Amino acid sequence: MQLSPSFNSSPARVAVIGGGLSGAACAAGLARADAQVTVFEKSRNVGGRMATRRARWLDTEGKEQSVCFDHGAQSFTAVRPRFKAVIARAMAAGCAAEWKPNVHATWPGMSGNRVVSAATMPALCGHLVAGSTVHFECTVRRLQRSSDGSWYVVADGMPVAGPFDQVAIAMPPAQAAVLVAGHHDRWADALMAKRMEACWTLMAVTDDVDWPWDAAEPERGPLAWVMRNDRVPGRTAPPGLAVWTAHATAEWSAAHLEAEPQAVCASLQSSLRSLLPTVLRGNAPARWHHAAVHRWRHAWPAAEGNNSLDGDGFLWDDSLGLGICGDYLAGSGVEAAWHSGDELADCMAALLEQEEGTPRVAATAR
Repeated sequence: MQLSPSFNSSPARVAVIGGGLSGAACAAGLARADAQVTVFEKSRNVGGRMATRRARWLDTEGKEQSVCFDHGAQSFTAVRPRFKAVIARAMAAGCAAEWKPNVHATWPGMSGNRVVSAATMPALCGHLVAGSTVHFECTVRRLQRSSDGSWYVVADGMPVAGPFDQVAIAMPPAQAAVLVAGHHDRWADALMAKRMEACWTLMAVTDDVDWPWDAAEPERGPLAWVMRNDRVPGRTAPPGLAVWTAHATAEWSAAHLEAEPQAVCASLQSSLRSLLPTVLRGNAPARWHHAAVHRWRHAWPAAEGNNSLDGDGFLWDDSLGLGICGDYLAGSGVEAAWHSGDELADCMAALLEQEEGTPRVAATAR
């Protein structure tokens, strides 16, 4: 059996593939253990599904207007003690805020206090990776492992990075499977079988309307969730305008997954229009100032499906120095994503803290 390298030098070098909340939580935990952490993120910012997009357009007077849409995860709970402590520190740093939205929902789980990232949803992830080196717009294509057990990262647009003592993968299961194939084929097979739900999201700006809710869960139709984005703490809209972010149902999104974006946008606009009151002045329908859609192929874990990825909310192989984290391993949602990454970091850090020169002769795979 080949051993992973012993950590005789300080700091140990760790690669985290993916800058969503799981990856950011893992990076933060490893940084606290004095590891030298490098995060590889394929997008222009960290955050993953905790995403915010800015839209700009010219109004009828030729003046540029702009708004922001939180078009991924829009708010979340902080229930478990460790995550509550992280959110308390983020609030103290101005990176998170409490929100008690007025929600019309068919189930009571959406009531009560929520948490949002301040200003933009990626702010919390940015706060967590502040102590790490982050490479943006960097798509990782494969991982290479040398004869001495060291890892190297092969990514677009940059030289091969490494060596690394450990690697943590924080990506959707199908993408993680590609990277672990050939290194841990049992994981790769199980990851490929893990189903994620897709979601089409509408981002729109209309005239302001007399809509009493901050968010609503429609009882029927293609929309599962509708939110007045300009009512979220730290967000604004130009006077007289309303900013909407609406998620389609998993069923509708799956049925229209490969549809043209223009057709999807028109359908979701029609559905949103039916939920909005008319403008009081002249009883005319609200005007649309901007509308676009975004397709999330890996929005959230499917409720049913393959459960062969047994573990403690993450996967870790001591003999390889390789781990995987993500919300799909710990449940679903923002808090689950954070716990998966944080708990994987604890497991990895335990190895980093072993006495210098202590050999590892027993392999564990979770």
